[in-house]
Order: sequence, then structure tokens, then C-alpha cells
Amino acid sequence: MDPILKRQLNNLAAEDDDIDEMAEGSNWVDIDAVMEGSERIELSHAGGELQDSLAEGIEEEISVNRRWDWRTRRDRTERRNLDFMAQMPEMILVYMRWCDPEEGGSPISDTDEDTEVYSILVIDMFDTERREIALDPRGGGISPALIMQGLVPCSPWKPTAAITTRVLEVYRVAHARCPQLAIQAFVKTLCDLHGVPYRPYLREQFSISYDLYLDLRRRTEARLLHHLGRDSFAWRVKHDCPACMYKLEGEDELIFDVLVTQDGGNSLKRVLQRNKVESEPGDGPEFVVGESKEYTDNRDASDWYFLAREKVNELAKHRIAERMPMEAIEDKTNPCAERWKNMIEDVTAKMWGIFDETGIFVCLCRHGFVLMIVDMIKSGELAKYPLAVTEALLEHLGERTGAGYDVGCDFQTTLKNSPLGECAKCKNFCCLVGAFHGHAHNRLCQLCFLATYVEGLGLEDLEGCERFFSGSNGLAKSCRYASRFHRQQEIMAYVKHYDTFHTYANLSKFLSDNYKQALGILKTEHKIRQFMAKEEIANYQVLHDWLKEEKAFLLGLQEESKDQTETLEMEYVQKLVNLDTSRFSSAKYVVLATEARKAQGNNATYTPGTSKAELARRRGKEKVEHDLEAVQELEERLGIVDRWTTESEKWQSTVGEIKKRKYQLALNSVEHLIVQRIFELTKVNQSQTGYKMRRHIAKSLQARSKAVKNAIDRYNDAALALDPPMVSLTWEQVVEYTFLADFDILRDTRDELCRAREEIQRLNIEIRRVVTWIRDENRFLLDQEESLRSEEGKSPEDAETDRLLAVQVKLYRERRGRFDRTHIQRFQKLAHLNGFTGTIRSGTAVERAGSEVSMIGIDGDRDLDDGAA
Repeated sequence: MDPILKRQLNNLAAEDDDIDEMAEGSNWVDIDAVMEGSERIELSHAGGELQDSLAEGIEEEISVNRRWDWRTRRDRTERRNLDFMAQMPEMILVYMRWCDPEEGGSPISDTDEDTEVYSILVIDMFDTERREIALDPRGGGISPALIMQGLVPCSPWKPTAAITTRVLEVYRVAHARCPQLAIQAFVKTLCDLHGVPYRPYLREQFSISYDLYLDLRRRTEARLLHHLGRDSFAWRVKHDCPACMYKLEGEDELIFDVLVTQDGGNSLKRVLQRNKVESEPGDGPEFVVGESKEYTDNRDASDWYFLAREKVNELAKHRIAERMPMEAIEDKTNPCAERWKNMIEDVTAKMWGIFDETGIFVCLCRHGFVLMIVDMIKSGELAKYPLAVTEALLEHLGERTGAGYDVGCDFQTTLKNSPLGECAKCKNFCCLVGAFHGHAHNRLCQLCFLATYVEGLGLEDLEGCERFFSGSNGLAKSCRYASRFHRQQEIMAYVKHYDTFHTYANLSKFLSDNYKQALGILKTEHKIRQFMAKEEIANYQVLHDWLKEEKAFLLGLQEESKDQTETLEMEYVQKLVNLDTSRFSSAKYVVLATEARKAQGNNATYTPGTSKAELARRRGKEKVEHDLEAVQELEERLGIVDRWTTESEKWQSTVGEIKKRKYQLALNSVEHLIVQRIFELTKVNQSQTGYKMRRHIAKSLQARSKAVKNAIDRYNDAALALDPPMVSLTWEQVVEYTFLADFDILRDTRDELCRAREEIQRLNIEIRRVVTWIRDENRFLLDQEESLRSEEGKSPEDAETDRLLAVQVKLYRERRGRFDRTHIQRFQKLAHLNGFTGTIRSGTAVERAGSEVSMIGIDGDRDLDDGAA
């Protein structure tokens, strides 16, 4: 007989003995016999004795069997994590065995009667069943035994249910592809497939198993990367993008070695769990936040992507964590610093009290690989976040880095005045503005920072962060009420999948499409030359000189010329006008104060200075004295004995100069604003300008159109004040000015041609880098795999560990390697395109020069150079 069955029968027999002993007692009554009426119970119902007796019996039974659980959810979560951690070494080992197709999932032989089995409910994709899992006689526990069978438990020691790894993997991949798919929705889907109603505890069980599954994957990958020497933040930043970082010998020198883009997004906020504060209306502030009730979860899922909070806060100490536009730093080279307000976010203390992490600040290379992430903590987009990213870029990427930022013009001023300013200058770090946001800046800022006009950028728009956020914003639902660890885990799972299965998978498409776009632009060059010949424009240098002249012209309009400066005579006349005005106002206030005093009726009770009229009279008198002192000071400096009057010849000539000066300043202001708006409106009306960009530019111009109207009003006032008066200007005339449009389009076309040539030069380098990286990466990983599988000079234990690690190397190689053949095919197709000037023959990497590796290609016996142009 089975031992377990025998033990159960003995327990049942013991229960029967207990019942017989209880029956022999004097208080035993057969309740069935009483209810049938065949037996009498010695109890009356008078006064409710029966009800009281039953209640007393039930309460006594409950009080005996009740066990109070004083543990909190915080304690249970922490203990569960610690219990899983205690078994982690064994679980990682069996997980690596399970990943081996030759060993994974093989059941332990249960023919031996001494083999212990464990019964557990297994949740698969389409059904749920109870399985008998044979435990490893060598020990290790229940959880490792389950993982060896491809099952992930939801409890560390005595799990009642386990979820298959394929269910967890399906959710991981589906969630990475569609971030809106949260755990609860997926669990409800499983319930629908299994034909059972949804219960909240099912979501909790799935979450525990999913956390353990991701932890096993993360720790296994960490062992692999440690063996390969790739387990550091520095290595990942320097090698994540082969097109940007994998430099070859003999390459042409580019103006920018690396192009990156950075920006902040506030969708991935996280609510900080706090205790509820009870407050009566009128007691203190309307909104009061309680103390945090979150427990400290020391688990880390950053995976060398996140910058440490402490490192970021170090930069805040130098700037007192102020927002960048609030700094009173004058920089004449930055035309947008004083007026660009996009970095100021209208936030309240209530918002910062609700959220802990208020978003993320990311940095991507131009191809879309995520280089680093910074958590924004209880704040908006402070300067310390781009400064921390810039510090890491300066440390790891070397010289000539171009960084796009939607307010790069303002950030340049901040960077120059920060502790990083000198290092950024030495390494030629350049702040730029992306093409989408740049057209909302004023024209002078565009000429200095916009990607269209900066040499060396090619066709890069520096707006990769916007494309990244369009996908990552779907994580908001999963992150909003998650713990700090789970939010970070959600972000990292998405980012790692995004880098491999989106960015790297489309890398060759990105390069090929850009190459074709550049060739398409160059095909239109003959039309441009025909137009230039018609307009008698000698060469492209003329158009380039126009941009320089435009920049100089706009800069000149910002400053007054020397012959328009105020003279002392002008200032003297203005002070006299101010004195007359203040005397008139003071006399008016004296009359009002006198009338107010008479209105009191009783002068004895009147106290001077108590009424508004009296206060106005006193201030008017002080203003007259102040203006009189200013007039007397100028009279001493000019040597004037007799004070000028409106009939004086000197007065009239000076007034005429003042009117001319005001007219010239108003004219310059209108001209400056109109010229800028014409250039900015040109982009709105150009073809191939998307709807969102048109709306973005139009909204910015609409906000600034009031400044144009005010400038026109000032101009008309100044024009009418002249003798004879000048022609007035209307708003309708301004918006119809298009005389610069044709030349602006011509210059933009010229810039497109220049940028297209720069793009082809960069793409010729990047394509060859990718081809070389594919060859070298396959060689390196295959050599590592072969070395690990070799048993020569190893103990049996080390040989087994290395063999399992070799399986991980193979999976690691195949993860990105699955796209390599597609990349090579796209490059080979591009090489046969008319106009292709590069080569897809692999070169020699700078960091691997002189190393000897076996010539192994994708097919094993064919090098990647076959078929290359």
C-alpha cells in the first residue's frame, strides 16, 4: 500500500476513536435524533436558552481554532523575496539546464519507490492540470525541481500552483510589443481560455511567478556578460550601437563622431504610496500629504542603463536644482535663452507630493539605441538630468559629440556655466536643436542650432526620443501604481526588447532608407542649377553667404547702432517732460485730497495719510521732488542756466531727434520680427511638412504674433509723430509679405543638397562598421562557445558549468544574429543601387586590430564578404 494512502487511513481511524470517546460523555446528544423527535434534549427555549447555547458553542469553537496573523504585506513580501534569494543559486543552475535543449525538461526517473513526488497545480496556456513532479533525490528543494520542468512557482517553499515558462514568455514578449497589455488583462484572458471566473489572487500569483522568471533571466544574463567582460555601464554605452561606436581603421574623419538625442518624458510617473491624513476643513492647508508607507525593496533591475540618483544629485548641488530658464545668465551667443520657456513646467506642490518618480530622461544614439536613462524625482525637467547625461557622454564617448535637445540653445548656456563647461569645450561637445522643435524657435536661434543648418549632421533630425516615447508611453498604466522596483523592471524589460527586436532589427533598413533618401535629393540638383542660372546666382557659396548675411542682419537688429544712442540733450528733454507730468499729477492729487478732507465734515478727527487720496498726494509730491533732482543734475552736466521750455529752439530740435530715434527703433523692431516670421512661416507652407509639425509651428507663431502687433502699433505711433508723418503699416500688409519666400526655399534646397552629401559620407562609414561588427561578433561568440564546451584541463564540475554557460552564449548570439542575414541582404541590394559610393566589405576594427580569430561567417564556411561590392 502507498505510504501516503496508509497514513491518511490511519488519520481517519483516529478521528472515529475521538468521536466514540465523545459519545460516551454525559453531554453528548445526537442532533439528528433530536431533530427527528426520537430523542429529547434537556434544554428549554424559554428566554432564548437554545440560541444562547448554540452561539456559545460556536464562539468557543472559533476561539479555539483562530490564529491571529500579525504580519503585514510588507513583511510577507520581504520574507518571500528573501526565501527566493536563499534558493537562487540552485534555481539559476537548473534554469540554465532547462535552457539546454539536450537536458531541459527531462523528467527525473520515478521508478524508484524512494523518489519523492510533489503534487502541484500547473497553469498552462490553454488548460490547468495537477501534475506529480518528481523531486531531485540530490536535494535542492521544490522550487528548483519545478524550474527544471519548465514551471515557475508562485511561492518559495510549498507552492500550490506553478505557471509554465512558455506562458510567462508569451506575456513578456507580448507586453514588450504592446506595453498597454498589463498583467491583470493577461490573467483575465487566461481565465477566459480556461473557462474559470477571474479572482484577484490569480493576478497576484502570476505577478510573483513573473518576477521570479524575469529575475532568473536577468541573473543568468549577468553571469554570461560577466564571462564575456560586458557587465558594466561603460562597456554598454561604448558598444551598444555598432554603427556609431564600432570604429574601423582608415575611416574618413567626420565633423561629429557620434550623434545623440536626449529628452524627458513625464508619462512614466509613479504614485508614492502614503498614509491617509484626516484633516477638518479650515485646519491648515487644503492639501496635506501623509508619510510614505512604502517598504524598501532593495531589488535592482537597472541592468546598467539607469544612472544612479546620487550621481545625478551631485550636479544639482552646483546649481541649486533650479530650472534652466530661471537663471539670470547673460549669453549674447544664445538668442533664445531669455525667451524660450518650454523648459518651465507649471507644477504644484500637490503634484510632487503625489508622485515619486515623475518621468524619465533618456539619451539615444541617432539610430535609436537607448544609451542611458535617468529617473526624474519629484520634479520637472531640471537641468541636472541633461547635465548628468552629458557628463556620462563626455566620460565614455570621447570627442566631437553632437547632442540634440528640444531646448539645446538654452542648455548650451547652462552647460557652459556648469562644472562640465570646460570639459565640454575641450572635447568639442555641441548642443543642437531637433528639426521638429527647432522650427518653433525664433529664426536667429534656428540659424545657430537647427539641424538643417548645422554642418556635419546629414539628414539626421535628432528627434529619436519622440519616436521612443510614442511606444514607451504605453507603459504608463503598468507603472503608475507599481512599486519602485516593479516600475524599473517594466521599463527595463521594454527597453532591452526595444533595443534588440526593434532598433537592431531595423538597423539596416534605417541605413538603407537614409541612403536612398539622400540619393533622391541629389537627383534634383540639376533643377536647382537651372534655377540658379536663371536668377544669375554663380554657385552654392552665394547661398551659403546669404545665410551668414541673414544671421549678421538679425544680430544687428537686436542692438542699437552707435549713432542712435541717447544724447544728454535727449535725456534732458525727457526728464523735463517727466517733471511736467509729475507736477500735473501731483496737483490733481492735491485737489482730490482736499475734497476728501472736506467730505469728513469734522477736520479735528481727520488723520493725514489715512485715505487713499492723501497717500496719492504724498507720493505725487515725492515723485515731483525726484524728477526735479534729475533735471537739476543734467542742467549742471550740460551747463544750462535757463531751463528749456517748449518754445525754446533747443527744445524743438531735440524733440525732433527723439521722434526720429523712436521711429527708427520701432522700424528696426518691426523689421526684425517680420523677417523672422517670414522665414518661420515658410516652413509651414512647404511641402512634406507634416500636420503635427504645422500645428506645432503655427501654435508657436500664434503665441508670438501679439508681439508683432504691438511692434506695429509702436511703429505707427512713431511714424505719425514725425513731421511730415510717415506711411502707416497694417497687420494685413505684414502677413502678405512673401518677397523672401522664394530665396528661402532655394537656400533650404541648397542645405538639403549639402546635408545629403554629408549623410552619404556618414552612411558609407556606418554601413561598413555594421558589416564588420556582424562578422567579428559572430567570430568572437563562436570562439567563446567553443572554448566553453572544451573539457580539456577542467574538473567535471567546471566542465558542466561551462557547458551550461556555452548554451547561454549560443542563445545570446542567436538573439541578435537572427537579423544578421537580413542586414547583409539589404546591404548587398543597396550596393547594386546606382549612386552607391561605399563598400560592404568588412574592415578592421580599431579595438580588435592585430587580434587573430578564425574566419567563420554566418554559414560557418562562408565569410560575410561574399558578394560584397
